Amino acid sequence: MPSQYVNGFGRYSMNAPKCSSIDLVADELIEVVQLFAARLLLIDDSAARHKPSEERWSIIEVVGHMVDSATNNHQRFVRALQSDHLEFPKYEQNSWVKSQQYTESSWGDLIQLWKFYNLHLAHLIRRIPDEKMRVKCSIGSNDPVSLSFLVDDYVTHLKHHLNKISERSGI
Repeated sequence: MPSQYVNGFGRYSMNAPKCSSIDLVADELIEVVQLFAARLLLIDDSAARHKPSEERWSIIEVVGHMVDSATNNHQRFVRALQSDHLEFPKYEQNSWVKSQQYTESSWGDLIQLWKFYNLHLAHLIRRIPDEKMRVKCSIGSNDPVSLSFLVDDYVTHLKHHLNKISERSGI
């Protein structure tokens, strides 16, 4: 993947320096979500459900995965605010997507769920005190990282998936 992907939605760099301000991260999340929520609705329902192969997710499954990611990170962010060190289980993404059968979901409803969940996360992110951004978070067997890293990584992960959807769908 190139270090920077440019499309009709703006310039998103996978290697860009992390935002120094939590407000900038929240603003970026809101901007990306508002822009892509409208674009996702342009994808035809049947195109959203099409699986490119048995091993790859359909677009609706990718959006479902992004909802799952939002729910997992929501828990991480809130729980990190309540402790000095967060221990959280690994997110088993394939099991989550498979068990929820996103291909049976309403495409429009799933987009709205994804949109509003992320707008809530931006609201939460804005309210994380600076001193809590240093809380160490252990996810599964991975080395601990700061809450600040998790917040930045969440937005980077979201943009990665949206760029891939854009490439696949032509939106």
